[in-house]
Amino acid sequence: MIVSGLTPVEKANSHDTSVTAATDILSATIAPSSGRDSNIFHIMVAFSAVGVFSARVTKSDTTVSINFNSGSDLTANAAYMFDMLVHTGDAVQFRYSATATMLVLRVQEIGVAT
Repeated sequence: MIVSGLTPVEKANSHDTSVTAATDILSATIAPSSGRDSNIFHIMVAFSAVGVFSARVTKSDTTVSINFNSGSDLTANAAYMFDMLVHTGDAVQFRYSATATMLVLRVQEIGVAT
């Protein structure tokens, strides 16, 4: 349940940026704000080329990769929105499977009721 009245916190905001296939997109990982056990990262992304968008989540020195859109290619020049549950201690990075221009990446953190 999303708490009404909370202002989303911007975690990432990129526009018209070149990305290399299978490399980290952000200059540094992002993490949920402290003070809550879990939050949601609301993600909007669009790329100039077809490819798979994924997140790498590190917690306690263990990293796992997850694919968005059921691991299917995103359509070039189309905007997609995803929600990702994040917890205290998570460090998140994003990747794209193709070299492309990242037309937009917006990540906002939204608090979750406890």
